[in-house]
Amino acid sequence: MSADTNPSWQDLLDLVTQLNDSNYESASVQFGNVSVRLSNVAGFQDGGAAVSAPVAALAALAAPVAAAPVGIAVTPLAAAPVAAPAAVVPVGDRIDAPMIGVFYRRPSPGAPAFIEPGDHVEADTTIGIIEIMKLMNPITAGKAGVITVFLAEDAAAVEFGQGLAMITVDAS
Repeated sequence: MSADTNPSWQDLLDLVTQLNDSNYESASVQFGNVSVRLSNVAGFQDGGAAVSAPVAALAALAAPVAAAPVGIAVTPLAAAPVAAPAAVVPVGDRIDAPMIGVFYRRPSPGAPAFIEPGDHVEADTTIGIIEIMKLMNPITAGKAGVITVFLAEDAAAVEFGQGLAMITVDAS
């Protein structure tokens, strides 16, 4: 970031790019007197208008920056059209991450996944591992049933409480 207290357009664009490439749902950053809130969640609300994509949030910052000193040309970024995500309604109970870290669906690169969607699991079946500080923590299903879908991608950063998979629990 530049030495002054306000970010440049490049600083903001770099931030948006980094957050857009990550698995975080939202982030809030303050640079001097500029506050930026970004979200990858459709319909995200922060006391203002809904923002459907980080690029739209960056374009919304054009108004305060337009008051730049004379001699500096400011061109607002045009928001790229964003396709609405397909409505997917997961079925069953959610298996949540018990910790932050990197979620892996397989024991090692190139190895088959522990479990595939459609597989039947027992409560103690390992569905993946979460790596935190080079420590591999097995994640179990917690319930007997059928894994319907994985919500977290393989090798994705996950947060505490984030959904990893959906399971249709066996009738007891």
